[in-house]
Amino acid sequence: MKIRVIVPVTTKEFVAVTGPQYVAAARPEAEISVVGLDRGPASLESDYEDALAVPDILAKVRAAEEEGMDAVIIDCMADPGLSPARELVSIPVVGPAQTAMHLAAILAHRFSVLTVLERDVPLIHHLAGRYGLEDSLASARPVNIPVLELDKDRERLLEALVEQSARAVTEDGAHAIIFGCTGMKGLAQQLEQALAERGCAVPVIDPSLAALKLAEGLVDVGLAHSKRTYPPPPPKEVIGYFQETGGEYGSLYSHPGELRKRVQIRVIVPVVGDHWVAPAQEAYGRVGRSGTEISVVAIDRGPASIESVRDEALAIPAVLSTVRAAEAEGMDAVVLDCMADPGLDPARELASIPVVGPAQTAMHLAAMLAHRFSVINVLEQGIPRVYRQIGRYGLAGKVASVRAINIPVLEMSKDRERVLQAVIEESARAVREDGAHIIVPGCTEMIGMAPAVREGLAERGCEVPVIDPPAVAVKLAEGLVDVGLAHSKRTYPLPPDKEIVGYELSRT
Repeated sequence: MKIRVIVPVTTKEFVAVTGPQYVAAARPEAEISVVGLDRGPASLESDYEDALAVPDILAKVRAAEEEGMDAVIIDCMADPGLSPARELVSIPVVGPAQTAMHLAAILAHRFSVLTVLERDVPLIHHLAGRYGLEDSLASARPVNIPVLELDKDRERLLEALVEQSARAVTEDGAHAIIFGCTGMKGLAQQLEQALAERGCAVPVIDPSLAALKLAEGLVDVGLAHSKRTYPPPPPKEVIGYFQETGGEYGSLYSHPGELRKRVQIRVIVPVVGDHWVAPAQEAYGRVGRSGTEISVVAIDRGPASIESVRDEALAIPAVLSTVRAAEAEGMDAVVLDCMADPGLDPARELASIPVVGPAQTAMHLAAMLAHRFSVINVLEQGIPRVYRQIGRYGLAGKVASVRAINIPVLEMSKDRERVLQAVIEESARAVREDGAHIIVPGCTEMIGMAPAVREGLAERGCEVPVIDPPAVAVKLAEGLVDVGLAHSKRTYPLPPDKEIVGYELSRT
């Protein structure tokens, strides 16, 4: 796996320190190469400077694809050139701001961004609005230290981060903090600890590391941005640009990173019946990376399948007890194997390890990779429930449609080819009739079908990315464990300790 990191400034010192920071968090098999700009500003602190950086960013992105890179990260919280870069290439191009904001929206109710200067506050609000997450932004607060001075006095920077983060939590209602400059990388754990000591414990997201984990995950599952959202630019003469593909490429970091942690993930199938376990174990075993141990369990009481709000409600008590057992057994993360994400919120209240819902994960990823997405549900009667779910995740403005194949869950394993063809047909209609630029299969029983659906769509002239929700849920779980993140306990506080009759779910 080869990942090119573009540091979109001309300051060579930034390039030199960036590589080791990425390598420390990268998987051992990831080869990280870092490049700065040959033309552009010394640092990015304005729209004007962003605009000057973009032409050389595009040249470097194109060169990365030509050199066989698997993904590119633009290492700046302004995400400069992200959209035109995605038009230019087919490999994944990842922006730290887009990634970190969507991750924060998954883990917490509202987030604050700690930016560099007061003048950058409007830029953060503009970015959140561009990504459809303005309602999730509690505030943008400056540390008032210029980018070029961030590395000169790290103690001063940390003190400013602690002060502004604490105010964001206590005054603005932030439940998670995002670094507003990639030059702040490496301080997340220290900031989390300092905030906890002040009674303001919240997750702190390092955008560079979030972008790295997204890039790794996208390469793993073979996904990139939708070329319907980011189509290739029309062929025409462009004078003065792209004459050079090289320049001086920083450093290549091919030695193994420090990441060696074995990740243990518990997958909970939220329906009764041991017959679900073996097929799920096999399917999930194919999507975990080397070193990830996945164990699958079904619940012992509840419905035979989940196709209604009632079914979901009946499954949740057993899901909660199974989540609690997973944490007690030392699991690093839990994945709920159902697109209803049954019990996701109460499970996060109960547990401190990451609890990941495939629907929430896949929908936010779809919103990052494409203009609008469609969900291919199981039954037509469940369509309103999916729309309500999309609304809860704050993505109503990103949905093109929800369609159904009208094959009950309990019949899906009987004729996988019939299910596949139905998913392809409804997906093609979603692209042609509803304007979908990416497809999200709406049932985890469709696990592993994404490549065949994508191929079937391409044959019909409807080529768009297709997300495999169980696979991307595992990738998110792996990434969260890698960087030591979980959901915010301010958004999901521990429930009050009280007697609960008939269940063994009291807080312990």
